[in-house]
Amino acid sequence: MGANPDRTDQADDDFRWWSANETASAIRFDEVSELEILNAAIARIEAFDPLLCSVVIELFERARRLRSGSPDAERRGPFWGVPMLLKDAGEELAGTSHWVGTQGLRRSNHQSLTSTELALRFETLGLVVIGKSACPELSAGSTTEPPGFAPTRNPWDPTRTVGGSSGGSAAAVAAGFVPIAHGSDATGSLRFPASHCGVVTLKPTRGRVPQVPPTGQSDPFRVWTQFALARDVNDLVTLFPLLARDGQPLVTFRNELRVGLLDHDPIVGLPVSPDCVKAVHAVGAAMSALGHDVALAYPPALKDLFRPFWKAMKVIEPLVRQEQLRWMADRLGRSCGPGDLSDDVLALASTGARIEWPIVNEAQETLVEAMRAVPQWWTTGFDLLVTPVMLEPAWKIGESAPERTGMFCAPFSFTGQPALVAPVGVTGGGLPVGVQIVGRHGDDELLLNLGTKLQEVFGWLHRRPHSAL
Repeated sequence: MGANPDRTDQADDDFRWWSANETASAIRFDEVSELEILNAAIARIEAFDPLLCSVVIELFERARRLRSGSPDAERRGPFWGVPMLLKDAGEELAGTSHWVGTQGLRRSNHQSLTSTELALRFETLGLVVIGKSACPELSAGSTTEPPGFAPTRNPWDPTRTVGGSSGGSAAAVAAGFVPIAHGSDATGSLRFPASHCGVVTLKPTRGRVPQVPPTGQSDPFRVWTQFALARDVNDLVTLFPLLARDGQPLVTFRNELRVGLLDHDPIVGLPVSPDCVKAVHAVGAAMSALGHDVALAYPPALKDLFRPFWKAMKVIEPLVRQEQLRWMADRLGRSCGPGDLSDDVLALASTGARIEWPIVNEAQETLVEAMRAVPQWWTTGFDLLVTPVMLEPAWKIGESAPERTGMFCAPFSFTGQPALVAPVGVTGGGLPVGVQIVGRHGDDELLLNLGTKLQEVFGWLHRRPHSAL
């Protein structure tokens, strides 16, 4: 294939479903130019994103400027020329817009003054940030419908949600705009969108990948993690050691694993969609066929989580909103008010200002104690836990989210364990269904290796959104 920077229409057909590894390899061996890849990705976004609204800030000219001249081979990163999106929350690039799903920052066209560590790492690896992906207000929520912004729509069915908070990234990857995109997760914000949009992700073990809370709030439980979403799990396999602080696998791969399946909701007691249950059992059957020991089993401590978790969150959430309000005021150079943030956020922040520290300390201790027993299950001989990601597949945009979300993801943010989401299922209506696979601390590489095997079994790389895209 000869390089032709002007051939963007044909390039769209040629490159749209290439993985990040395939794209980087083609550029490295001069089968295609990096500018041709870049222009094709931009053309896809310009043509199709008015429907999905996954890209909230375009950085096309910045990307073209940075790629106007090819570097010497020694300076090329392993992903040189691969287009990606940066979630518009937490990670920042100096001199670019940064809104975090808020009307106040968007109206003022707030610009980042500095670049953050992980954003710089992405660019050092050769990835080309061509835009910022949409997120809910203050990067909080299990759907991406921030007030004052167009909702981000699911490429499998544009009437349905993409999940949140990394919803824009998941939608763009699923639609073939880019092969890989940045995302972050506190209680499911990588995992929810991956499941809804049919892509793969990993919530890393606490501390292995650099992280920044999205709006300057404190993170006493160290729940914030960051990584990426992709169609091809092999892209994540390549990327992870390049981003991990330790740089080396922390585990030895094990050929025979003991796997527990959780096919109901023991935490809240809400019904789980049959499609989600089916996906869990499909993974169990696949794991058994791969030679692993599979049984219906899960950590008993999950049954006791709901009451202490929500009791603590009623204290912690208002405090977080108060901190976010201060962060917003600092970025705006003035106090925040109606029109800058939604009334719900302002009300919660006001509540947070009235909470006394003895109550805060009690809430934190309650949550730590409730979560303490959960990872002990992995000391009883089990290696992996397979669960639904949410209570049901993608619901209609505008519908209420909490009773559809569930609490399968949040516990493992507080325990700091790694969790892979693999898009193994499809509903009768063609919507993706993911499962969550949770490992011990440090089992990130084991989970990614397992993901490569499940990708072969379930063949999700061959699925394409069948909407108007």
